[in-house]
Formats: sequence, C-alpha cells, structure tokens
Amino acid sequence: MKRISKIIIGSIIVFLIVITTIMASLVILKDEAVKNYLTISKLNAKVFSKELNQDINNIEKTMINVSSIIDLHTNDQKINDKLADSLQNYPQIRSINVLQNDKIIYSSNHDNLKILVKNIDLFPEAIFDDEILKISKPWIGRDFVSGNQISTYQKKINYKESSFIPISKKIISKRGEYNVIVNLNSDYFINRFQNHIKDNNIIFELIRLDGILLLSTEKLKKVGKIHEMKNLLERTIENNQITDIEIIDGKKYIVTHIITDNYPISLVVRLDYEKNLLTWNKKQYNFFIITTIIVIISILIALIFFFLYNKKREEEIKWQKLQVQEHEKFKILFQNSYFLSTVMNSLGEIVEMNIPALNFIGETQESVKGKNFWELECWPEENRSKIKKLIKNYTSDRLDYEFCAINKDKKEKIIDFSLSSVEFEDEKILLAMGLDITKRKEGEKKLKQAYTVFSNTRDGIIITDNTTKLIDVNQAFEKITGYKKDEVINKKINILKSKIHSEDFHKNIWDCIFIDGYWEGEITNINKSGKEYTEWLTINTIFDEKGEIINYIGVFSDITEQKLKEKLMSENNKLLYQQSKMASMGEMIENIAHQWRQPLSAISSSATGILLQKELNLSTEENEKESLTVINEYSQYLSKTIDDFRNYLKHDTKLYLFKVSEAIEKAISHSGIKVNSNEINLVLDLKDIEICGIKNEFIQVLINIINNAKDELKGKKIISKNIFIEAYKENKHVYIKIKDNAGGVPPLIIDRIFEPYFTTKHQSIGTGIGLYMSEEIIKNHMNGILSVKNEKYIYENVEYTGACFIIDVPQ
Repeated sequence: MKRISKIIIGSIIVFLIVITTIMASLVILKDEAVKNYLTISKLNAKVFSKELNQDINNIEKTMINVSSIIDLHTNDQKINDKLADSLQNYPQIRSINVLQNDKIIYSSNHDNLKILVKNIDLFPEAIFDDEILKISKPWIGRDFVSGNQISTYQKKINYKESSFIPISKKIISKRGEYNVIVNLNSDYFINRFQNHIKDNNIIFELIRLDGILLLSTEKLKKVGKIHEMKNLLERTIENNQITDIEIIDGKKYIVTHIITDNYPISLVVRLDYEKNLLTWNKKQYNFFIITTIIVIISILIALIFFFLYNKKREEEIKWQKLQVQEHEKFKILFQNSYFLSTVMNSLGEIVEMNIPALNFIGETQESVKGKNFWELECWPEENRSKIKKLIKNYTSDRLDYEFCAINKDKKEKIIDFSLSSVEFEDEKILLAMGLDITKRKEGEKKLKQAYTVFSNTRDGIIITDNTTKLIDVNQAFEKITGYKKDEVINKKINILKSKIHSEDFHKNIWDCIFIDGYWEGEITNINKSGKEYTEWLTINTIFDEKGEIINYIGVFSDITEQKLKEKLMSENNKLLYQQSKMASMGEMIENIAHQWRQPLSAISSSATGILLQKELNLSTEENEKESLTVINEYSQYLSKTIDDFRNYLKHDTKLYLFKVSEAIEKAISHSGIKVNSNEINLVLDLKDIEICGIKNEFIQVLINIINNAKDELKGKKIISKNIFIEAYKENKHVYIKIKDNAGGVPPLIIDRIFEPYFTTKHQSIGTGIGLYMSEEIIKNHMNGILSVKNEKYIYENVEYTGACFIIDVPQ
C-alpha cells in the first residue's frame, strides 16, 4: 500500500515536473515564434514602406516635370501625348491630369478632358507650403471618366472592383499655375504585395495619416472610411513605427504600422495570429494527450520523453526551413528595394550590395565584395573613421545617422544611414541601408528659415483656426501680451479683448474680414496683467482650395509708447500754439491801441465841442447832430475792432469752407498794416478761392508771416518797403505766397527757421514759436505744406530780393 502510495506520489511528482517542463517549453517556443513573426512583420512593413516611398517620390518628380512639358509645347494634343508617354514606365499610374480652375485641360487619358473635379478631399492641408503633395480618398472606377468619389459610395468594396487613389500637387510653369492630379492604380499595388509575399495570411493596407483607408488586400474591406485601428495609427505617428498584437473584428493579428519617410501614408502589415500559430495550438493538444497517458501508464515515461525529443527536433527542422524561406523572401526584397542596401559580415566586410547601391557608387558586385564597407570611395575621408567605429562597436540595437556621400557623378548627397543586424545560421549579419534625403533636407532648411522668421520678428504674430481658437503664436506675442504660448493655445482670441471698444466696433471688424478677407487698423487690447496697450493690427483670412476659411493670421505692432509720445507732442503743440497766440495778441493789442488813438481823439473833441458850445449858448441842433454822428461813427469803428479781436480769440476746432481773401484781409487788419500806408506798401493779388480748415488757425499763420515781414522791413533803410500777397489755384491745390523785399533769410539759418524757439529777434519781441506753430497748423490740420525760399524779382522796374513764404494746401 505504501509502495503504491509512493508510486502514486512519485507519478504525480513526475507528472507535475513533466507538465511544468512541457508547458514552460511551449510558452518559450511560442514566445519565440511570436517574436519571429513580429520581426517578419517589421521587415515586410519596412521594405514595402521604403519601396512605396520611392514609388511616390518618383511619381512626384514626374508631376513636377509636367511643368516642363507645358512650357515646351503649345499644342494641346502634343501635351496629352507626352503625358501618355510618361505612363510607359509607371504601371502604378492610371492617368496624369492637369487641372486649371478645377477643370481637366490636359490628360494622358483623352476621356478625362474637360471633366470638372471639385471638392476632392485632399490631405494634408497646406499651411506654409502650398506645393506639397496631397493625397485624396480613393475613388471607385478605373479613372475620373467612370469614377465616383468614395464619400458617395457607401457600400462595402468587393476586391474585384477597380479603384484608384488621386494624388495632387500644385506646379508653377511659365504659362501659369496648375494642379496636377495623378490617379494611382490600386490594383497594381495590391497585386504587387500579393506576388512578393505568397502567403494568404498576410494582409497589406495603406492608410492616410488622418485615418482614411486607401487600399487593402483583404476581401470586402471598406476603403475610403476611417480605419478601425485609428488609435494604433495615432501611436504610429508619434513613434514612426509600431508593431503589436491587436484584436480586429474579433480576430487576433500581429500588426505593424510604419509611416513612409516623406509622405502622409502609413503601411500596415497584418499576420493572422491564430492561423500562423495553428501548429502550436495542435501541439499543445497533443502534449495534453501525452501527459494524460504518462499519468495512466507511468512505465511509458521514457518512451514519451523520447517522443517529445523527436517531436522537438522535427519542429526545429521545420523552423530552420521556415527561416530559409524567409531568407529567400528577404533576398528578393533586398534586390528589388529602392534603398541603397548592403549586407556585411560581423567584421564589416561586404557580402552583397543591391543594384541601387551599386548604381549610386558606380561599382560592380565583384569589385566591392570582400571590401571593408568604410573603405568605399563614396565616403569622404572625415566620415570613414566614424563609419568604421560604428561597425566595429556595433552590438544589437539599430543605429540611425546622416552622412554625406559622393555618388558616381561626384555630387555630394545626404544619406539617411541605418545599421541593423539579424541572426542567420548562428552568424550575425549586418545590414546597412541608406536613402538619399538631399531634397528633403533642402525642404526642411527652407521650412526652418520660415519658422525662424516667424519666431524672431519684432511684430507679434497669431494663427487661429476658423473658430478664432489660437493654434500658434510667436515670441513677440509673448513679449507684448505677457502670455506664454502654452497658456493661450486652444483658447479664443477674445482673451485679449478690452472694454475700450463697443460691440459695434468689433462687429465692423469681422464684417470687413468676411467681406474683404482682411482688416487693418488701431485697436486697444489688454495684456495678461490686465494693462491696456494699443496695437496696429492686420488680420488676414486663409482659405483652402474649396474657398472655405481654415485660418486667420494676425500681425500686430505695439504702438502704446508711440501713442503716448503723440499725445505729449499734441499737448506741447497746444501749449506752443497758445504761447504763439498770446504773443500775437500782444502785437494786436499794440496795433489796436495805435488804431484807437485817432477815433478816441475825434470822439473826445466832438463831445468837448458840444459841452463848450452849450456853455457859450452857441450850440445849434444841426451842430449837435453833426458831432453826435461823428461820435457814433467812431464808436461803431471801435466796436467792430473789439468784435474782430474777440472772434480771433475764439477757440474754434470746427472744419468748414471759408474764403481765402477774407482770411487774408482779417490777418492784415490784425497786423496793423494799412493797405494805402506810406510806411509799407501792401500789394494784393487775390483770387476768389475757398479752402477747408479752421479759419482762426489759418489767420494766425498769416499774421505770423506778415508780422515777420513787417518786423524785417522796419529794420531796413530802404525807400520802398513792399509786402506782396498772392492767392491762386493750380492742379487742385491752393497756393498763398507772401514775400517782402527785406533782403531774404540768411542762408545759414534758412533751414532752421521752422524749429521751435529759434528766433533772430530780441527776446523781448520774439519767442521763436510763431513759424514752428504755423508749419504744424498747415501740415497737421490742413494736410498742406509751408515752405520758404529767397527770391529775386522785379517790381516797377526795380530788382528786389526777399523771403517768399509759400502755403500749399489741397482744395
């Protein structure tokens, strides 16, 4: 009984040991199988991604060359024939179409001509470069003439139905701008995938980076719709390549997503997890039966172990055969790849180089075989030691670098270089792959330059989406507003809105933007600290190819300090104007006092005469009326003088039309010069002209100029002292010329006479602000020009020299 118990216990222990060993072995082997399938998935995805990228790159070059065809040929049929000839080397293309204003004007397919292609869904949307390659949703049919957009084609697509993928690129030729659309042959890519990989358990798919399925080798797959693996696609965009095990439509797959190097397309490789691991599932079932037999018949344990050993050997042989098959597949892909690929042993000696690499360096397979990879002539001297060090120190992780290389034409190219390894027959094989990225680097340089300008300009720049949510700002924006970029992204632009402007003001801004596409003007906003600042803002609207608004771009300059300076200058000008007016008032009061002496004397004499005649009883009614008439006339004259002086002192800011002759007469009256005076001869030549402005300010200007002429003439010992005033109209401008014969302004100071506080008079009679304020009034209030020059002229057969002040204002 005890022996049986020991046997039972021993059998149970043996059973547990065997089961544990078997299960552990199965898990390890299964994990290894999964890893190998993951590696196969990665390699398939990587190789086909590079080929696809090169295909599209070659097609893009063909699209660019279309501009040369258009420039070289003026005959439409000749252009169509040339486009058709371009398809001979591209089975990937259904047709090449050249559009202008959404209409096909040239095509390799004559049936496509004059077709309107509107509202085609293209990706990506261009922001900085409108000439980038864009990819449409798939169309059903063989070409535009028989095709339908996928958006209107809602049923599932049977694999037997033809489809094509339009790709678009803007080109510029000497004859104008065109849109070139190449329709890719979906069937070609599907057949190519299936012919290269003879395995029905592998599915290939192309997905646009916004999640739209472009094509699939899987039957009844709905293309043109959002792919069910969009979340995995988003992870791929972040990491460039993702390999994982996913459940899709209830089935388990080994999935690899990889993004092409230059275009917004992701290549998907899916391996049916269950079908590829079916052998392992069967083996698990067999081992379960075997372990059951071991428990029942313990005496067969040795035979069972022997069976397991043989079974394991068979699996290893199968695995080796599978490795050989995969090696053959890899070799086919290796030679047919567009990459510059080289296979080396662990020492860096070249074993094999594919055709594109041999063509690049201008060598043959025999001439490079056995050479050290770093000793190739294509490597500049400074790169050889770096490459040698990379290969000699390589362990297992993939390495990616950029190197300069010289091609067979002695042209320097930038190569995207990667070094990886695989184990084959217990030997480490090194795989070096390169891709010519010279054009891509040049494009990146231009993009970087554009972004540098955006980031470092002194003007603030904001970019919003079509709902005015901020999507990008530059450093000047941060400096002016105090907001950091991450604080405002995805927020509405009205976070800067102040309460200074009314709602109608902001409504008018957006009305202008919607009607004209832009707005420009002065606006007051608030910064992060709540402080108001004034900016000069320009807003422009960005439209897509459909005419829909996609962005608004605002460029603004902080003019707060400038506005403060203008305000201060305005206040200073008002003070200077007041000082100038006070100085003029002094002169006018002196003139008025001089003018009043005679009337006051006459009034006093008449009144005294009446009183004296009354006392002597000599007064008659006729004498009294005559004396009172004299008193009344002189009183009216004095009252008119007071009214004129009071009107001059009024602070009038209203713009209105007034006659130039009346203003000149008022200025002459206030200056104290009499027209028929023997002291100064005043010569007038005035036309009946009206101008718009502030009349009192204009009179002030005239008084300043006339008084300066009068003062200069008083100090001159000349027989005839003349002041000439002329007013006339010419070419929609009004000119007032005031000149004297006082000898002119000294040449050394003529350029300074309009400076504030500059005067040649004694400080008791001159302030130096009269001419400065006169120029400010004419320039800022009347949009005119006040200038001075010395002029020689002849009057009454006598030659004179004097200063000539010219007022030029628009009528």
